[in-house]
Amino acid sequence: MKKTCILIMFAFSFNVLNAQNTKEINLNEVTVNASRIVNKANGMIIIPTESQRKAATNGYSMLGKLGLPYIRIDETKHSITALGNQGDVQVRINNVIATKEDMLAVNPENIISIDFIDKPGVRYGEGVAYVINIITRRDESGYTVGTDMTQSLTARSGIYSGYAKINHKNSELGLTYNLSYNDFRGNIYDEKAQYTLNDGSNYIISRDDIDSRSRNIEHTFELKYNLADSASYVFQTSLSANFEHTPGDYNKRLITDNVNEYISETRNNGNVKSPAVDIYFFHKLGNHQNITANFVGTAISTNEYNYNDEGSPYEYTTNGNTWSMMSEAIYENILNSVTVSAGIRNNIKYTKNKYSGSVDTTNRMHNYGTYIFGELRGHWDKLGYVGGFGISNQRYNQGKNGYNYWLMRPKATISYSLNKNLMVNYSFEIYEHISKIAMISDTKIRENSREWTVGNSNLEPNRVTTHTLRLAYSTKRFNSNTDIEYRMNSNPNLAYYTRTGGDQFLYTQKNQHAINMLILQNSTRYDIIQNVISLSAYAGVYRFLNYGENYTHMLTSYNMGGRIQFYLGAFTITANADNGWKFMEGETWNKDAGTTDIACSYHIGKCDLSIYLQHPFQNNPKINHAELVDKYIKKSMIMHSSDNGNMVTINFAWKLSHGKRFQDIQRKMKNKDTQTGIL
Repeated sequence: MKKTCILIMFAFSFNVLNAQNTKEINLNEVTVNASRIVNKANGMIIIPTESQRKAATNGYSMLGKLGLPYIRIDETKHSITALGNQGDVQVRINNVIATKEDMLAVNPENIISIDFIDKPGVRYGEGVAYVINIITRRDESGYTVGTDMTQSLTARSGIYSGYAKINHKNSELGLTYNLSYNDFRGNIYDEKAQYTLNDGSNYIISRDDIDSRSRNIEHTFELKYNLADSASYVFQTSLSANFEHTPGDYNKRLITDNVNEYISETRNNGNVKSPAVDIYFFHKLGNHQNITANFVGTAISTNEYNYNDEGSPYEYTTNGNTWSMMSEAIYENILNSVTVSAGIRNNIKYTKNKYSGSVDTTNRMHNYGTYIFGELRGHWDKLGYVGGFGISNQRYNQGKNGYNYWLMRPKATISYSLNKNLMVNYSFEIYEHISKIAMISDTKIRENSREWTVGNSNLEPNRVTTHTLRLAYSTKRFNSNTDIEYRMNSNPNLAYYTRTGGDQFLYTQKNQHAINMLILQNSTRYDIIQNVISLSAYAGVYRFLNYGENYTHMLTSYNMGGRIQFYLGAFTITANADNGWKFMEGETWNKDAGTTDIACSYHIGKCDLSIYLQHPFQNNPKINHAELVDKYIKKSMIMHSSDNGNMVTINFAWKLSHGKRFQDIQRKMKNKDTQTGIL
């Protein structure tokens, strides 16, 4: 199996050396005479075909048809994830970070190109593995109204969106609303655990769901106003609000241990309210210079109730509030063959979470961050380059605990075109990883009768270093990328388990030796019949090395998948399959289940109708499997979901536009805070 995967990946890259084709691209006017995929130093530019534009219904649908490397697009759940667990996927529309509502409102026929950045620059933020920037034509409408509705026919799940905007001269006013809900009753969790007690004996317990319900309702509103003069300036302000409600989740579990068998129950409910204000300004300074500024203020209010009676009743409530302010300013100078940019980003956050009941504590945390950076990108003959350098300072305090962490952050990417079709590039970067605020909280929460989760207020950020070598080949109908990457996490926060004298097992995180990762992967796309049939496939071998204070865990995993698409006039048919993603971090390996789905869409007039079948011929598919291999605890955890089995979902989209041309803004930044800090 291992040899087969490696041979497939190298065959894709080296056998194409004998093929020749011509390529001429003018991206400024978006004229494509040959390859629809253009490789560049930090990723690729993809020009959708006319068939793809007509077949797509929204932004998610369009991305799903492009076969992006190492990315999974779920068109029904409207989610985008990186298969390699390498970080977040940041989606932008015309350089603006896009919300779910923005993606649903995209008109695919107005999409010019997709800029896929797999080596984001120093200014894209923390924990971002990929950036997808959708470039669209400027809206020509005096008004636009539309809706996008998705409903599962076999499960209680739906997403309903509506949007409208109207413009007059240089002004535009827009309103969007999104409602989503889930009510799943088929998620069944099974766990087998073995605890080694202080006396040397083993305590064995099974936790098997016999009934469960998971419900969630979310409302999102946004009111946006912008004033734009395409030759000089852009000003935009928006007010948004998010309301998320969990009416009441529960799990009834059969507990079987060495001597007892009984039914336990967990319950939780809560709500989250999050208003935000966003102010953005862009101004041109002459013909080739500009400045951009952004300010975002966010408040998050959280109320939760949790109950667990395994062993004995345990219940607590959480009342949480956070306030944050983010600001950013960037200067850019666009010269003939080089672009110079520099900027500064600041963030301030205050968190106050009060726990009461079985947990009685109050967390007050202050977080501050400053990041100053500069970047140079350009080309010379066959050589392309991106070079950046940043200085980051992260500060935090919680009572007597805190840190003041400085890091120099260089980044360099060099690419060289070996011939008209083949390019090689090397990338190096140092950046920081910051633990989620929740794990820094000074709080102890009981998970079950034996286990507790304990925050560590002494956690510090850590340095991450990556080296990547890529071989990329592209012709009019064929594109293939092969990557070799080595990533070193120095002194990261890793899982740390301890056992008390009373046989309680405590999970926390602390800065330990290292997590290293070696990646060999390939992604290939081939148009079998141009504009009619396309095939994409990817395969990867991943080696994880976890070095804790008292353990060393290693794992080798394989990931592969493929997609075939047929464009048949008004109909589009897509079939997709992969074997899931398996990784190991700390002392737990985790495998997301593989996915199989078939989709058929039909375009008529201003309407699109699509139907999706997920996990066909599987009544109760496994959606996750994880194992803990600590010296004190051995645990197997499996989740099945009958709601996801043979899932049939329909989507209806409609859009009406009419009126005078309005110049959409080309915004270059947007910031938003979503961390509640609740453990």
